[in-house]
Amino acid sequence: MARWVCSVCDYEYNEEAGDPATGIPPGTPFEDLPDDWRCPRCTVGKGAFVRVNGEEEEVRTNEEDYL
Repeated sequence: MARWVCSVCDYEYNEEAGDPATGIPPGTPFEDLPDDWRCPRCTVGKGAFVRVNGEEEEVRTNEEDYL
């Protein structure tokens, strides 16, 4: 499942988790969010979100990576 990040405030919409605070159940694809859905943090519309692919990000899991 995809993750989407607000380009204004960096809020992350995770399709797997949904957005229970705004009534969006887990597993809801970003494309299926209502047209009037807004970022719960900064209230911009869906157009301000960019898709983030896991492959593009470097995930650091070892303590050594932070040294």
